[in-house]
Amino acid sequence: MAKIGIVTDSTAYLEQAYIDANDIKVVPLKVIFDDESFREGVDISNEEFHDRLKEPGVFPTTSQPSAGDFLEAYKDMAGRYDALLSIHIAAGISGTVDSARTAAAEMGDYRIEIIDSRYTSIQLLMIIDELVKARDQGKDMDELKSLADKLIEESEVLFLVDTLEYLKRGGRIGGAQAFLGSMLRIKPILCIDGTIDALEKVRGSHKALDRLVELVAEKLGGKQAQVGLTHIQDPERMQELLEKVKKSLNCDPGSIAFNETGPVIGAHAGPGTVGLGYFPIE
Repeated sequence: MAKIGIVTDSTAYLEQAYIDANDIKVVPLKVIFDDESFREGVDISNEEFHDRLKEPGVFPTTSQPSAGDFLEAYKDMAGRYDALLSIHIAAGISGTVDSARTAAAEMGDYRIEIIDSRYTSIQLLMIIDELVKARDQGKDMDELKSLADKLIEESEVLFLVDTLEYLKRGGRIGGAQAFLGSMLRIKPILCIDGTIDALEKVRGSHKALDRLVELVAEKLGGKQAQVGLTHIQDPERMQELLEKVKKSLNCDPGSIAFNETGPVIGAHAGPGTVGLGYFPIE
């Protein structure tokens, strides 16, 4: 049976213990302040990033890994695995998948399957976890690809940003452009499905959280779901969202996934962002 390794990027925001336990190779994206480039999760912590973000006139940019970064990762993993599944942040918001494909082409006949997750952060984390479990149960590459396709198709992520300013600055605003210039205290409910789009705008943070959970409940229609929550420098707001999720969604509270979204996505979404990702469980 072929041994299959898993490669992802830093925007899954996996815990280091999980990475080590499952021998996952993480290729970092970069956040850039002026001429200083930092590899996410390696050269800069969440706290250091947000401390710098508070400084007047600071506008960080971000950068995908190079094909060379991926080639180095693939060569390292090829020494331990017969094939690799490489799954990454949505191609619609990052060129990371393109870099991965360029590197994979340099590996000759060695099999590397590149997957555009169409998501990032908590949803990418949950998809990876399902793939790791299936891999460890002995599923082959074709089965893993089919599982990934199914999860991606059935997934959704809804999120709230405190302000659209960061998305506007970073050029990632997509369909949320329509909400620019809205009245103060209007909180947009956004989604990611390959690109960022706008769903609704709600007045007030608490009402926006209520509506976010209500939208997910409507979409699930009572089906059981795997749920994940994330935040950017706002654990209290995520806790508030968690309590609403436990009351309104058919999910196992003990299996809810969590992460803190880091600098690369934080540079575009901004502090105060919370997100809810899910896919139905059969």
